[in-house]
Amino acid sequence: MIQDRVYSIDYMRAILAAFVVIGHSGLGRETFGSFGLIVLSIVLRHAVPLFAMTAGYFLFRTQQKARYWLWVQRILLIYVAWYLIYFVFMQLWQQATTQNLREFLLGFRHLWFLEGLVVAACMMALVIPRGPRAMLLSAVAFGSIGLVLQYASIGHLVPVPLEVFRSGPFFLYPFMVMGYLFAQKMSAPQSVPWAIPGRGVLIAALLTGLVLALCENLVFLTVVNRYAILEFQAGLFLMAPAIFALTLRVSVPASGLPLGRIASAVYVIHYLFLHFASEMQVSHPLVPTLVAFFAPALMVVAMVRIGRGQRWLAQLF
Repeated sequence: MIQDRVYSIDYMRAILAAFVVIGHSGLGRETFGSFGLIVLSIVLRHAVPLFAMTAGYFLFRTQQKARYWLWVQRILLIYVAWYLIYFVFMQLWQQATTQNLREFLLGFRHLWFLEGLVVAACMMALVIPRGPRAMLLSAVAFGSIGLVLQYASIGHLVPVPLEVFRSGPFFLYPFMVMGYLFAQKMSAPQSVPWAIPGRGVLIAALLTGLVLALCENLVFLTVVNRYAILEFQAGLFLMAPAIFALTLRVSVPASGLPLGRIASAVYVIHYLFLHFASEMQVSHPLVPTLVAFFAPALMVVAMVRIGRGQRWLAQLF
């Protein structure tokens, strides 16, 4: 049976939230050289696929409780609520209405992830009844299309917008399917016709994916230009599931901190702090990075400890 609480995933999510803040703050650009920045980019970009796998993993339990569409509705409401918050604080009404509409429909800044989860979950609802094989084949198909569209766009072969290939169907969906299948395998082993590989195979897949991702980036940086770092690499499709499977095998003590809520809060709020830092013309990204991570985390801890705002937390994070 699948565990009620997998604390190793909670710890992983907190680390991934830090990855997101570092990636968006520009701290890596101020700290590492060119090759180091390539490696750091690959590491930090694990946040989105692993968050998506986590969503898929727990979506299986939601499906078992017949709350699938309630989950979809909740994620959509969170997206709309935070878009409105950013609309107010970033004074987005100063933009053209068409631009605001485009951003809202295609996914606003980092919040595109929430909208992408909704789209991917709707796609999964159509495929889940067809069984694990159909789910896996569809994940491979959509992931492959996303990679090809990205290569064509960054290689200046076809003008494909970022919002098309970095989206729910072509990026999040494959990883959500993987997470869902992991949960299904652990809950009902006979229902999924593949075994979860052993630790040695997982580590080999992780290293192979890393080499592949490095080669992909180096090819584009050499052939296109020095700014052509990929949004996601084929290597991620090896590394992310390997990391997720290894994380599931790790036994960690329960945390007294609400790590899941902290990770969610950091993800949705951090961009606002980085925006304020930019408006204040803070010269170095270190302080904004620390504030953007710890301020939402402390806010969640404080609200939980004083026993207030639980309902709001459940709705917003």
